Amino acid sequence: MMLFFQQWRGELLKLFARRRTYLGFGAFVLLQTVLFLLFKKFGFPAQRFIAGSGENVDYYLSALTVASFVMSLSIFLLGALFLTLVAGDIVAKEEEDGHMRLLLARPVSRFRLLFLKYLTCTCYTIFLVQFHAWSSFLLGVILRGWGGGFFAVVPEVSVVVFYEWSTGLQKYATSCMALGFSMTVISSFAFCLSCFRIKPAAATIIALFYMLVDFILRTSGFMEHYEHLLITKHMASWGYLLAETVDWPLALRGFTVLGAANITLFTLGYAVFQSRDLKS
Repeated sequence: MMLFFQQWRGELLKLFARRRTYLGFGAFVLLQTVLFLLFKKFGFPAQRFIAGSGENVDYYLSALTVASFVMSLSIFLLGALFLTLVAGDIVAKEEEDGHMRLLLARPVSRFRLLFLKYLTCTCYTIFLVQFHAWSSFLLGVILRGWGGGFFAVVPEVSVVVFYEWSTGLQKYATSCMALGFSMTVISSFAFCLSCFRIKPAAATIIALFYMLVDFILRTSGFMEHYEHLLITKHMASWGYLLAETVDWPLALRGFTVLGAANITLFTLGYAVFQSRDLKS
């Protein structure tokens, strides 16, 4: 077991030694800086929604409200871009550079090797989402200070709710963890493609293309009666945790679908990788 964690640590160190791993963190910081300047100059877009609900704008326009708005505005599009960039690179790039032959020359099974890399992708996904969530919260604290209410809105699951600070902070933290799990399906898809005989850039582009098409089909309304077939529909299940009364059957169904998709994508990637001749 100690050897397993040592190998996992090696994969994490290898991942964070690459410059492109930090592109996502830099992009989120840049976005938050731009939004900070825009909010200071033009105000916050959610003000009219809070006022229209008859609530106190100054009270509910808090750090949590700002963080939730920034997250919902950017996490899917920017997150998908940088998650596919890293996960689509993790196997295909090593094969392209010839590192995979050296790894497989050692007494380690292909399943173990892939499983370690998949765990590394999953950890990176959750860490990137949490970084964005709490750096957005820090941005909110700088803008609005500590305390106030929490105005949460997730249109995809019809959640519009107001909370006090302590309850809102708990809801925000819980939903962000669920969002991190939801985003793992993006890295799982890119990881699966990376196991094929394919260039790293191609794995990234195909995974990103699929996610964007899935998102467009859901938001356009063309798949209104078949939304259950779209993965982005189930990715929105994190929003149920922001509701005052959580609809657990719907939330658990969405998370179960995402978990099943992750297992399926890893199994498919492993099956393809296992069948390939990488040593000759």
